[in-house]
Amino acid sequence: MSYEIETVFRSRAHSRGLVFTVLRVCADQLRRYVRRRTTARALSHLNDGELRDIGLMRTGQGYRELHRNRYGADLWK
Repeated sequence: MSYEIETVFRSRAHSRGLVFTVLRVCADQLRRYVRRRTTARALSHLNDGELRDIGLMRTGQGYRELHRNRYGADLWK
């Protein structure tokens, strides 16, 4: 096989690999977005008491983790 043909094949293989990598990254990001959206939707259906039971509180920007000290008092992170 000539050097030119081998170079073309390598270039095409590299381009295909790059395209597949970009598609895989996009698919992973889409999966993460859907998972975050599903979680946010499920949390939005909980009331404040239920959120407190799982250690969260609702804020203007989303949800915040609620810490408890050993005496049971709520502490803000």
